[in-house]
Amino acid sequence: MSVWSLLSLMIVVLLLPRLVFSPGITRPVKPEIHGFLRVVAMLNALYCRLWHRFECIGPAPLPASGAAVLIANHTCGVDHMLLQASSSRLLGFMIAREYYDKKSIHWICEYIGCIPVDRDGRDYSATRAALRVLATGRVLPIFPEGRIVPESGRTLGPMKPGAAYLAIRAQVPVIPAFIWGTPPTNEIVPSLTTPSEARVMFGPPIDISEFPRSRAGDKAAQAEVCRRFEHALLTLQARALANNGNL
Repeated sequence: MSVWSLLSLMIVVLLLPRLVFSPGITRPVKPEIHGFLRVVAMLNALYCRLWHRFECIGPAPLPASGAAVLIANHTCGVDHMLLQASSSRLLGFMIAREYYDKKSIHWICEYIGCIPVDRDGRDYSATRAALRVLATGRVLPIFPEGRIVPESGRTLGPMKPGAAYLAIRAQVPVIPAFIWGTPPTNEIVPSLTTPSEARVMFGPPIDISEFPRSRAGDKAAQAEVCRRFEHALLTLQARALANNGNL
């Protein structure tokens, strides 16, 4: 090989990345669930399908990329796992600090980006962390009841205004999901070890477009958004009842 041929080859090698990833060409986007997270997600899906005979009714209508709020009723301690098994997006939940700090699960909570929340209802640092998650284009899952209602989806608790505040402030799509058929317990271990026939059903985005970001702290706006959250979940509950025959 001549000197000029060698020099030409070196120039091509140096310029190839710029040619392949030039400004006019879209770079491949790495999926949120990759590497070790993919292994964890596969194990989670396997557990949900084998132990809880889990089924997702219809695809999750979450955006392929970009921020969104996912709201769901909270039936037991496996709801997080069921929702993740329903989605190709990585879901980092807001989780009570006493669970987040448990040594057995703290590592995975931290790894997937969960947000610890104090139960006093005045955890402003958690609110700021949630808004930062949305600002980075992630999906933020929220249980707007603020607690477990261990009735396997037969009953909903009242919606808390914190979820409405985040949805209005973030100005991103809000997707509802309804969970039913889960173990009727608010204890973590029984929810994990009790077999069930868990189901998740998603609904269309909830329209809150008339509420500007400036009204996030407005009590009337929060109350109306909470009403829409509840209506969306009750509509899905009725669909689940019609689809399943019972809850």
